[in-house]
Amino acid sequence: MTSINATAEIAALIRSQVASLRKPSGSTASKSQSKHGKLQDERDIAALIAQRVKVIDPDDPQRERKAFRIFLESVLLAELGGDLINDPAFYQMVEDVQLQMESDPGLALAVSQAAKLLLAPLKK
Repeated sequence: MTSINATAEIAALIRSQVASLRKPSGSTASKSQSKHGKLQDERDIAALIAQRVKVIDPDDPQRERKAFRIFLESVLLAELGGDLINDPAFYQMVEDVQLQMESDPGLALAVSQAAKLLLAPLKK
């Protein structure tokens, strides 16, 4: 896989993850998803992200970066296991991943777009 292909795939993944987190909680889902708790887990993660993003100071010059970091931490904890929340090395890894993503022009654009979506007010 070339770097450009990897960048495009990761950017698409970020966009799809943010879009799925922004869906209203009343959206329909298959019975198999609800049986396995996947839908509830996604709602829990989305609610946690929304709650944490909401408290970022609107005047904070690092607001977008912090919003994306919250998203990144949450997704990685969901994928790798919540027990990492107490591991200081986890937060260094998150910082390293975010810096790497921000250093790639294609991913930096996707990260910025994702942060804007995270910070946008929900439409009712």
